[in-house]
Amino acid sequence: MSFSQEEITLLNKHVSDIEKNIYVIYNLPPEVIAVLFGYVSRNPLSFRENLLKLIKGKELNIGRLIDAFGNQGFDYSEAKEKARQFHERWIIGYGHSSVAEHAVASIAIEDVSILATKVIEDNRLASYTEKSTRYQIFDKSRYYKPKKIMDSSHGKLFEKTCNHFFDNYNEIIPKMIEFVKEKYPRTKDMDENFYESISKARACDITRYILPAATLTNLAMTANARAIEHAITKLLSHPLDEMRDIGKLMKEEVLKIIPTLVKYADYNPYIDGTNKAMEELTKNVMKFNRIVENKPVTLVEFDPDADDKLVTALLYRYSKYPYSQIKSLVKKMSQKEKEKVIDEFLKRMGKHDMPMRELEHINYTFDIMIDYGAFRDIQRHRICTQTNQELTVEHGFDIPQEIIEAGFENKFKECMKMAVGAFNEISKEFPKEAQYVVPLAFRKSTLFTWDLRELHHFIKLRSSMEGHESYRKIAQQVFDEIEKVHPFLARYIRVDKSSGPAR
Repeated sequence: MSFSQEEITLLNKHVSDIEKNIYVIYNLPPEVIAVLFGYVSRNPLSFRENLLKLIKGKELNIGRLIDAFGNQGFDYSEAKEKARQFHERWIIGYGHSSVAEHAVASIAIEDVSILATKVIEDNRLASYTEKSTRYQIFDKSRYYKPKKIMDSSHGKLFEKTCNHFFDNYNEIIPKMIEFVKEKYPRTKDMDENFYESISKARACDITRYILPAATLTNLAMTANARAIEHAITKLLSHPLDEMRDIGKLMKEEVLKIIPTLVKYADYNPYIDGTNKAMEELTKNVMKFNRIVENKPVTLVEFDPDADDKLVTALLYRYSKYPYSQIKSLVKKMSQKEKEKVIDEFLKRMGKHDMPMRELEHINYTFDIMIDYGAFRDIQRHRICTQTNQELTVEHGFDIPQEIIEAGFENKFKECMKMAVGAFNEISKEFPKEAQYVVPLAFRKSTLFTWDLRELHHFIKLRSSMEGHESYRKIAQQVFDEIEKVHPFLARYIRVDKSSGPAR
């Protein structure tokens, strides 16, 4: 979009670049940044366009708030220079990098692939808001085209395949909205605008399975300088060109706002070299003839003495004795006595309460097989350890029941068959880049290690009827696995066992 001179003048006060697809948002009250980044989920406009709407609009009176924030009349140039000197000496010179956590940047990331957003969001210590596949319809032919593929003999195949996905996606969306309305008619007490909105969301939830990982999307990211430096380093050390390009642009823009604290973010030979060596080693070690079919949720590791560990940790917190002394006491307690301690700690939790930190001593590791679209949502639970496998077509795909009921099963399966053919052909020469052609319907594997406290949050949030049916089933099955091994601990986890379309 082209901007008027007046708009450029306004934007120059708050964005680090007028034309690039990655830029920093600054010189705004925190509340305004939160509103601006909140728009990305449901609004198709760019961050710059939405910022202009906020400044000019009267609905939230944000223009006046921004003026009050920015027109204090102070000259910070001397302070900035002294800060730069401090950082050069103490952070860079002496390695006191924890100070960098107090400098924060809000980054607008536009027109990057869905695949790229998952790489960016793999950084734990940051906040993200992403363009939603539930609330927005994605534009035809708006997808990332890897240069290596496009410059090769596979270019036409890649383009033909992705265009075919988008043709079917855009053809099915309006018909799916009508189907959803027929299947779930509006009740008398439901507001008409809300009904239209929820019908569209349900249709988008179903049809998103056809979108390829190359689909262009937008992402808002807020993080401290230390986390940003690490994120940029990982991006610059990534095997895919898109990730390195994003890392380069991100560094250029963040340097305009935090010139000292991320200046040494660069390609890291340890990350790159280790990944390449481990890939080669794994190929040589893994001599399996086939992939054994895995369940959607498999509990592969857990604490067999979780009750004892938790009771010991709870008593430790409220006493003055060493852990080993308390544990020897706990070992002699009856199961009923242990349960009384746990119950006393958890029974007062209200509807919106999270349990306190002692539950973090109990860990569970799950091998989860889930469609890539739903993985996008559960990956955001980053207070855990995730080990991701690359996107592939080898684990098959999921097909929503409504696709079948609405009469689109053949079209859907034809898209998936085309994806398998394109992936297999492209991956012979470009195994990394072939991931871009994989639709969200295909399953991928991820190893999650959650502590019990985070599982309270994950299961409660992701099993609720507000969520996508695919990851609701995952959350429900995660709960079931915990209940099998630790029924008493599972008793305090809030889980919604309902089925059906999202509310």
